[in-house]
Formats: sequence, structure tokens, C-alpha cells
Amino acid sequence: MAAQKLDTNYYLKKLDELPSLPSIVYELSRIINDPMSSTKEVEDVMATDIGMTAKVLKLANSAYYAIPGGVTSLSRAIAFIGFDTIHQLVLSSSIIDALKTDGIPSFNINEFWKHSVAVAIGAETIGKHTGHPSPGDMFTSGLVHDMGKIALFMCHPEMLTQILKYVEENKTSFLEAEKLVADIDHNEIGGLLADKWKLPKAICSAAKFHHEINPALRSGLSPELNMNVDIVLLSNLLIHALKFGHSGHTKILGAPTELLARLQINAGDMGTVIKTIKANLEKASDFIRMIGGEK
Repeated sequence: MAAQKLDTNYYLKKLDELPSLPSIVYELSRIINDPMSSTKEVEDVMATDIGMTAKVLKLANSAYYAIPGGVTSLSRAIAFIGFDTIHQLVLSSSIIDALKTDGIPSFNINEFWKHSVAVAIGAETIGKHTGHPSPGDMFTSGLVHDMGKIALFMCHPEMLTQILKYVEENKTSFLEAEKLVADIDHNEIGGLLADKWKLPKAICSAAKFHHEINPALRSGLSPELNMNVDIVLLSNLLIHALKFGHSGHTKILGAPTELLARLQINAGDMGTVIKTIKANLEKASDFIRMIGGEK
């Protein structure tokens, strides 16, 4: 039986029922965006959430960051990985916590977050390769690019079940199935959730447009935001091709030549990018389990 189709207002009301992000996210954002801020101010804010501080220190001690001798204090972690990375870890962990769910048998939540963290690592890697001014922002944008799928499940689980059934029976992509059987796609609902949480523009644009190849169809984004979307879009395609994790479908799509041209990545570069992403994924295995909340 097909799931009942609903209007956007239904989803807006259901999204209002989802948890809000903790105040520490917005306090850190304010401090980090202030050029006069200090390590002490970040430490004072983090001290209000001991559990989050412990998680950030655990992540900072993973092999992904390779801090010599490890860290036991936030000030030492900041010295090695910086304010921005601390903020990205807090924001990423908070979003994952707010979207915590067991999922359904046909949608393995651990594999979903494994895919999402891999896209984050891939986006950060591509960001560094292309000279992006803030690769850490690309990490968070990649991590939550598909959060609309979790939001869809939390708002209307029957619709997600119907989409997954169509994907399995017809071997389509998740997006193709949505367009045929759903009343909303994960890009739209992800964008609505990003707006509700007042997330940075880089994250909002990635959630809304990570499947849109044509920049002219991205609601007039700035060149900087279009570059962000392009990086997340490419990372998503590469992680699917590497079959790392699972986000609802197994269909593999190639990277469009116009996308690679905009990012100034040639055929020779692609081999280097993929090799570096693979190495970073291998190095980040414990990090992926921790931040993805794998059971």
C-alpha cells in the first residue's frame, strides 16, 4: 500500500517537534566568528557541557587528527586542531544526536552515518585539494548533506519505507524514487531543517542542492556557496562509487565533466584525490565509529 502523500505544512509542523540544537552550538559559533575571541572563552563555553567536551577530546585523540602524544585538555586540543575544528566537531555531534533514531530494517542507520561521515571526510579532502579557504566547513556540510533522509523518516516513516521499496525493486537512486513516489524529497526537507536550526549558509546550501549539477538552478547562490555545493556533490558521488557505507541506494553515478571543470580537477588529479580519500578513510576508521554513534 502506498504511503499517503502530505503537503509541506505537515512536514514543517513535524520538524518543529524535532529536538533543537543545544545552546553550546550557537555560543561557540558566536565566539569563533569574533576575531577577538580567546581559547579561554571557548573553554568556558565547553565547560557548560561536560559530556560534549569528553566526546570532542575523544574525537581529537583519534588517528584521524594524529596529535602527537594525544590530548587530555581542551586548550591542547585547540592548539593542535584549532577553534574551527572544535566548533565543527560540536556542531556535527549535536546534529547527529538530534537525529538519533533506530531506523528500520531496510535502512541501517549505522551504515547511513558511515556513508555520511565518509562524505564529510571526502569533502574536506577535496576542499584541501582545491584550495578551499575553510575545508573544515566542508566536513560538516558533507556530514549532514543527507540529513533530510533521517528527517523524512522521523516525520513520515511510511514514506521512507515506500521509497526504499521502490529503490530495491527498480534499482534506481534514492532521489529518482523520491521523485516518483514521494511528496517531498530529502533535499527539500533537509533544507527546511537546516533553516529551522539556523545552520550556516554553507550547510544549508549543501543540504538543499547536493544533487543539483547546474549552478543556475541553485536559487542564485554566491560563487563561494556554489563551490561548497560542488565539493559536497563530488564527494557524495565518489563515496558511492567506493561503496563506503549505505545511504539508501547502491546506484553509482559518474562525476560530470562540467563539475570537475568547475573545481579545476583534471583526470590526473582525480586519481590523487581518490587515493587521498581512501587513505583518510582508512586512517579515520575509529573516528567514523565514534562520531557516527555506531553501536
